[in-house]
Amino acid sequence: MLLRTLIPAALLLAACSGPADAPAGESVIEVKDAFIVKPAEGRDVAAGGLMAYVTGAPVELVGASTDVADRVELHTMTMEDNVMQMRQVESFTVSEGEPVVLQRGGNHLMLFGVDPAIAIGDTVDLSLEFRDSDGTSQTLVTSAYVKGLGD
Repeated sequence: MLLRTLIPAALLLAACSGPADAPAGESVIEVKDAFIVKPAEGRDVAAGGLMAYVTGAPVELVGASTDVADRVELHTMTMEDNVMQMRQVESFTVSEGEPVVLQRGGNHLMLFGVDPAIAIGDTVDLSLEFRDSDGTSQTLVTSAYVKGLGD
């Protein structure tokens, strides 16, 4: 699913159906391909991802939430001495030409307390909080597809 939002100095939310140019002083954010991985049987922890692009001034992705999990964190993933290291971070910068790609095996969303009733193929709302350079934040809601562990 593609979702776009326009962030002017006094934040406005606008969904656009086609590509848009950012007016002076504003940013257009696009979110694509949001997903959540259904946890393994008996587990309530899952990963998720998305792609976020911006046209105009850079913004920070500073948070995420969903009704199907108690908590969502932003995480990095690195390999150190052949050991995977996942760390929570405060934000990811989204700038023109440098989108944020959250995916398996890299930077990602980490969901805790995931509802066991979610099913592969469902779509769930995922709220994303972005902040501009003035510190003004806005929540953007997109749909995330629920994938299986091997998908």
